[in-house]
Amino acid sequence: MGLRLKHLSRDALRRGARFYLIIALAWVALAVPIAWAADAATPPAEAPPAVAEVPAEPSEMTTGPAGWLAHIIMGLEHEAISDVSMLPDTPSALEREWRSLDRNGSALGALIGLGWVALATCLALLAERLTARGVSWRLRRALRTRIAGPSVGDLLLLLLCDALGLAVFGVVFVYSRHWLMNVGVSLSLILLAANVLIRWRIFVLIPRIVLRPGAPAARLIDIPEDEARRLSRFLSVVLLAITALVGFGRYGLSDEDSGAPHVIGLVVASAVCALDAWVVIRARCAIEALIRGHRSEGIIAALRGALARAWVPIGLTIVGGLLLFFIFGLSLGLLAYYHAFVSTLGVLLVLMVVERLTERGWHDSEAPHGRAAGVHRFVALSFHRILRAIVLLIAILTLASFWIDALDLTATSAAQAMHTVTAAVGTLFVAYLIWELTRLAIDRNLQDMPGGPKLPGTVDDEEESTPASRLQTILPIMRAFFGVAIGVLAVLIVLSRLGVDTAPLIAGAGVFGLAVSFGSQSLVRDIISGLFYMWDDAFRVGEYIDTGRLKGTVESLGVRSVKLRHHNGPLHTIPYGQLGAVTNLSRDFATIKFNLRLEPGTDIELVRKTAKQIGLAMQQESPEVASEVILPLKMQGIAEVADNAVVFRFKFTARPLKPSWIQREYLKRIYRVFAEKGINFASGALTLQTVPARAGLSGPAAQVIEEALSPRESAGVAPLRAPAASGAA
Repeated sequence: MGLRLKHLSRDALRRGARFYLIIALAWVALAVPIAWAADAATPPAEAPPAVAEVPAEPSEMTTGPAGWLAHIIMGLEHEAISDVSMLPDTPSALEREWRSLDRNGSALGALIGLGWVALATCLALLAERLTARGVSWRLRRALRTRIAGPSVGDLLLLLLCDALGLAVFGVVFVYSRHWLMNVGVSLSLILLAANVLIRWRIFVLIPRIVLRPGAPAARLIDIPEDEARRLSRFLSVVLLAITALVGFGRYGLSDEDSGAPHVIGLVVASAVCALDAWVVIRARCAIEALIRGHRSEGIIAALRGALARAWVPIGLTIVGGLLLFFIFGLSLGLLAYYHAFVSTLGVLLVLMVVERLTERGWHDSEAPHGRAAGVHRFVALSFHRILRAIVLLIAILTLASFWIDALDLTATSAAQAMHTVTAAVGTLFVAYLIWELTRLAIDRNLQDMPGGPKLPGTVDDEEESTPASRLQTILPIMRAFFGVAIGVLAVLIVLSRLGVDTAPLIAGAGVFGLAVSFGSQSLVRDIISGLFYMWDDAFRVGEYIDTGRLKGTVESLGVRSVKLRHHNGPLHTIPYGQLGAVTNLSRDFATIKFNLRLEPGTDIELVRKTAKQIGLAMQQESPEVASEVILPLKMQGIAEVADNAVVFRFKFTARPLKPSWIQREYLKRIYRVFAEKGINFASGALTLQTVPARAGLSGPAAQVIEEALSPRESAGVAPLRAPAASGAA
């Protein structure tokens, strides 16, 4: 412990000393009414003044809602009259309680004993602070230097250090009872102080987890450090006051429903509600941030944001309702329901803090990169959900025990009710655990699946989407099927545990399903057709298919329809029953054929050898091309002889993932290599050729022949040959 003290600054010790002094003064101020309440069970010495008996009402007045309400009003009126009559005896009752704190019944001795208890409290607080700081200083220093936020494990470890400090506080204070008794402090004061102080330190853990003064990295809400320290001290003092007043009220009532303890209980309840209202207003920023949480999108986030904005009126309404609830419960003997309701509010607060703790640790924790990042994300999300389910399970069982105790059932009935609730909640938890593990296994296999449409410009044009496997195609449908099946079975089991006969429900569901199947035959046809398409493995997500009327890339598969994304952008939704014959253009291989126009007179053998060399060279030089090409480029032959070009046909066989990219790469190489080899592409220019002069003709004969040949040649007719010249000519 001496080594740990080295890491505590003098400033921190001075602040701690001032804080403990404030706590001691508050304890001295609050322990007086607590001590007065220690022996409130002792009835007053004088008999209370006689109160007029409420006349019995006829049986007709106590039957029905009107009679029940009248009975309650009369009971409240009777209790109010009794409380007013006991007001003069209240100061004497308080004086007796104060003197009972001392062994000899002395008022001064009670005050001295109270001072010794405050000193023991300060020593226990110091031991708690040193223990918690000494155990967690390494973790706090690591959180200050770490770039990423704390993980769930770090936050839980800090909570464990605080719990260890709380245990040290309890041990030190309980052990100090020997010393306190030796100096003359009464045993009743020691027991009352131990009860109040240990409860107080347990309640203080909630604001400490949320605010974390001195450790901003582990803080669950975003507030400045100074505000966190001030709010933490304020809540600590107010919680001490509330805990002391609640203890005072419980001891003051002492199972009495009238008299001075009854008046003391009303006063204590009013003071506690006033402190609660002060907390609602003073800590509104922290509470609103806690309610709002981390999420900023979605319906749940919008609802939580609206609840956070309206927190102050909601909180004040709850406080006022608690006061009225306590008054009614105290007057009508229904305090068990009040305690159950207050416990429900406390459990809801703990649930909110735990949910924010796991949410903060999951979002801020450092995750790996690459494929492991996706796996880590799914595992962390599942762990977050399962942890919340466990906490919710514990909370529901705790609330069930509170309300079963409030109902004041017999031991057998209470045990049976608790067993039924435990079985039902346990069934729901097991079903949720199975569903969460199933979804985790499916999502881990779907993390490499194409995730929806890719907008133009978001990816390179040369990249092609990889089709999903057959398992990845049917896994989303299986996930939906498993979710429905697990949910239906869990609900039926829970209803059976609760004593509901599920046989009529199952029979009614069967009849309803039969009626639906007759009424919506097209829907049934679509679903059955989709199942057979999945069975035949006709297409998968990411593959390009042609249905005859529509074509596109399979974007998603639903229960009754498939979504096709056309290469121009439109999204087609086609029911399975209307698909018919499907042509899959993304399976096994794709043979691509394309034509090139070369000029007339091109050497055919040179073109064939050059194309073959280009295909073999790209197989050796480009690993990306070689991994996709099955049969390299080659010339298939002459496809057509046009007026001014010879059309050559080329082809290659590749995998169906990126055939367009392979073709573009081949065309780039062809354009460059053909130019080097002297192979010219055909041109659209018009070529004119001159006719040579006719030999052996001259004079008028040549003129006549030229005039005869000109119209034929212009019409595309072969020219006539002139007869051989004779010697006479």
